[in-house]
Amino acid sequence: MTLRIIWGLFCVLSLITAFGPVRCLKLSRWMRFGLGVFAFACAQGYVLQKLFDASVMCPDKLPFLLLVLAKWGDIVTLMTGLCALLWIGGCLLRIKCPPWVPLLAGMLIGTVMLWMGVRQPPVRNYVLEHKDLPCAAEGLKIAIVADLHIDCWRGEAWCRRFVERLNAVQPDLVLFTGDQVDGAFGRRVKDLAPLAEVCAPLGKYVISGNHEFMYEVEEYLRCYQQLGMTVMDGKTATVRGLTLMGLADGRSLTESAGFTQLETLMAHLPEDAFPVLMVHKPGIARFADRQGVKLQFSGHTHGGQFPGLAYLMKRFNDGFVRGRYDLPGGMRLWVAPGSASWIGFPYRLYSSELTVITLTRGGEESLK
Repeated sequence: MTLRIIWGLFCVLSLITAFGPVRCLKLSRWMRFGLGVFAFACAQGYVLQKLFDASVMCPDKLPFLLLVLAKWGDIVTLMTGLCALLWIGGCLLRIKCPPWVPLLAGMLIGTVMLWMGVRQPPVRNYVLEHKDLPCAAEGLKIAIVADLHIDCWRGEAWCRRFVERLNAVQPDLVLFTGDQVDGAFGRRVKDLAPLAEVCAPLGKYVISGNHEFMYEVEEYLRCYQQLGMTVMDGKTATVRGLTLMGLADGRSLTESAGFTQLETLMAHLPEDAFPVLMVHKPGIARFADRQGVKLQFSGHTHGGQFPGLAYLMKRFNDGFVRGRYDLPGGMRLWVAPGSASWIGFPYRLYSSELTVITLTRGGEESLK
């Protein structure tokens, strides 16, 4: 029902575009009619997926070219429609603006948003300090791979290029914080294979995200182990003085189920431990801070993706959406903005990134 409502909204936006700025273009009647039809056709991504019986979560059954056109059409319809509404509002206020401006602006913004959502993420380096950091962890370089979302668009070739970029960073440790994959297990095994080539002397550790639980989660977790990753759901491990702890996620988009599990893990740690929590959703951070966790690494929010959505993601994740947060009890939370985006809504203005964090006992956090 929700998808039908969104489709209906997109159809309305396309008609606003067609009967607004398109109708006022200084072109022949037939050219304006053709552009109007094109605007309405761009809004039919939902219909296209239904025709191919393609899943909204991961439309594997949709041929790749049609998938690209459907996703491009959706975002162009949205942005062009919004620009058309602004143009109509400007006309009512007697603000002069050529009718081609909202059309060109909407198509350009939509195209950029799609490109930013599916491109290879830039590498961004940070320094994160904590006064209680064990001496053995000083200078430790950690790559945070959040929300990789390997799917029918970002397949084996994309994953291989990502791994090459990750290895070029030469991290000591790689933490995968959930939502590594989308789609049925049988379709993704080959696409995930390059992750076996990730090089990190101190290991690569992984937890589940909510998207793993939308498919065959147990098969995926076994697959991660076969790729040389250590699955940390409900487990602990010691790395250079850090006590890593991992929480399993669940299917919910907004709710965390790891509160009791975290209490159990913390209860079995020695007093001199330096607990580092890997959990997909950041909203558990205030509870983790009260429990004595020192560092928390999360993802899930995709950094908000773009204005408006960022507000919603912040609201549903206890105010956490991107970057560093210092909690009252001394915990440092880092919410990675994700290295990709879910194929169901792969649009960004806030950039994805491959987050690389160097730990230190003192100094200010800085962007290199």
